[in-house]
Amino acid sequence: MGTALSVVSALRNVISQGHDAAAKKKPAKSKWVQAMEKTFKTKDKDEDGVLSFDEYKGKSRKPEAIEKAEQIFKLIDTDDDLKVSLKEFTNKPAEARFKQMDRNDDGKITFDEYKGKREKPEEVEKAEQRFKRIDKDGDKKLAVDELKAAQRKQQQSKKSAKKKFQPKLLEAAEKK
Repeated sequence: MGTALSVVSALRNVISQGHDAAAKKKPAKSKWVQAMEKTFKTKDKDEDGVLSFDEYKGKSRKPEAIEKAEQIFKLIDTDDDLKVSLKEFTNKPAEARFKQMDRNDDGKITFDEYKGKREKPEEVEKAEQRFKRIDKDGDKKLAVDELKAAQRKQQQSKKSAKKKFQPKLLEAAEKK
């Protein structure tokens, strides 16, 4: 009996140490997040850590481009403080991402709009696979609802990957 308790105790120490180390270690940022941070820093001309509308729209001069930038900016600025933080910028709502990709403003995203400037065959292939997964009705165009559903699914899978250590598993081991 004493041996079983010492094994459980040792197991508890190993698991809790691993849990503590995992809690301290930050997960690696995805390439997409790294690219978004780089874009944010490039746009943040005064380096104050937030984007004003002028910084966000950049060099856009055409009235229709400025209007579209303003619509997207309002969608990203979730706290309505007329500034976009890095967190807001990297956590864009699906509607903002949709509006950015819908180049011709027809309310649908074609594969060409979705793939954007990707030219490398492997990147285009990955984009095509994602596009097909998101295109639930198979019409070869994405609607905002399809993009929203894909974003929700991605967020749910991230949350489930971050499940925390469950002490109940140790309690069950102790009872054996």
